[in-house]
Amino acid sequence: MIRLMGAVLLAAGCGYLGVQAAENLRRRSRSLSEMARALALVEGELELGSPPLGQLLERVAGRCSGPAKALLEACAQGLDRLDQEDFSALWRRKVAQLEELGEEGRAALAPLGDILGRYDGQAQREGTQVVRRTLEMLARRWEEERRRQGRVYQVLGLSGGAFLAILLL
Repeated sequence: MIRLMGAVLLAAGCGYLGVQAAENLRRRSRSLSEMARALALVEGELELGSPPLGQLLERVAGRCSGPAKALLEACAQGLDRLDQEDFSALWRRKVAQLEELGEEGRAALAPLGDILGRYDGQAQREGTQVVRRTLEMLARRWEEERRRQGRVYQVLGLSGGAFLAILLL
């Protein structure tokens, strides 16, 4: 009986690992898409006018979710401490903490801190647009990876667990 329970738990654990691997792919794609949507909102705000950076970040953060909301809110709050850390360094530090975007997503997003609040509205909008397009391309690529590999991870986890369960019995 104990061997049977151990085998079932092992199979379930391996299956869970496979499902989690597929979920990580989906989470990465969704996070990149959310960030791209937030940048589209930033573009829209910049097209209507050039609001102060704090106001821009707060407005957009209020209409976002996930890592985009966290990043924009943290940067808006960090504007109070510009005497200790400039906005570019703050932005890069906060972007580096967004593990769910992956290395490529963080690398694409980090340079935007050098542009926001520093140039005129047109230059900020163009810079934001370039980063948004890059993030959209990465999101599409991760979504394709999820469609292609997600089921493979799930099946490998379940079949690996079943195989180990058979070996234990």
